[in-house]
Amino acid sequence: MGWGVVKGVYKQGVVEPLEHFPGREGTEVFVLFPEPATKARGRSIWQEIKQQMAQEMPDLEHRTMTEKRREFDRLSRLIAEHLQYDSPEDLEQAMRGDEYDLARCRI
Repeated sequence: MGWGVVKGVYKQGVVEPLEHFPGREGTEVFVLFPEPATKARGRSIWQEIKQQMAQEMPDLEHRTMTEKRREFDRLSRLIAEHLQYDSPEDLEQAMRGDEYDLARCRI
């Protein structure tokens, strides 16, 4: 699956392309908005996540950066041990659904 960039305008819940889109009818698209995502109350999503994490894990706020880093490394090792892939590239390839790694082939 290739990627392309097409600018568009958001109007009444629909994104209208400003230029020709080289895809077929029914092609799925991924849309990114330049504005930061915020909730209606004016609080950012990141603030909401931090607040929720603080409620679920109150001791997290009192840990030092060294302790947080150590825990992050421990969890990263634990996850890596249980992944069925040899490398992050293999995981990415599987997530793309590109079993034979055709995306990297140059024709």
